[in-house]
Amino acid sequence: MDKAEYIHIATKHREDLYRFAVRYTADGDSALDAVQDALVALWTRHEEVEADKAKGWLIRVIYRQLVDKHRREERFRTMAPELVQDEWYNQHDNFELHDAMQQALAQLPEQHRAILLMKDLEGYHYKEIAELTGLDESQVTGILYRARINLKKAYIKLNTIKQHAL
Repeated sequence: MDKAEYIHIATKHREDLYRFAVRYTADGDSALDAVQDALVALWTRHEEVEADKAKGWLIRVIYRQLVDKHRREERFRTMAPELVQDEWYNQHDNFELHDAMQQALAQLPEQHRAILLMKDLEGYHYKEIAELTGLDESQVTGILYRARINLKKAYIKLNTIKQHAL
């Protein structure tokens, strides 16, 4: 891939990559950092990555970066929970539906959440998700099924708790 192809790919897919990262992290700044890091990584490996496979490669890099970041944060939370304030649940009341869905998504395991977002929000096919995550298509199908069921249960549970609090 040459410089012109890289620039074309970066400008063409930047918004899609950002949307994917925001949906995964629910934090615009972290998402922007992940996209920028992935684009830098693409440039450092521009000779190895084929132009037609660049978007998938970038999604995979972002996914792995965000999973690593999530694991680091979880380790920190378990080591010093009193030092961490989780902003994920400090949402405004005027976005209750969105907030409840975000909270329900946060309760899913990271792999389930990522696959659910790739399929239902980004519109990737099972084969593409399998390639990006390194799983078989049957595994992706099973994980997606369980993720949807668990998301529904978590969402219902959160709404039940909110209704009892009122």
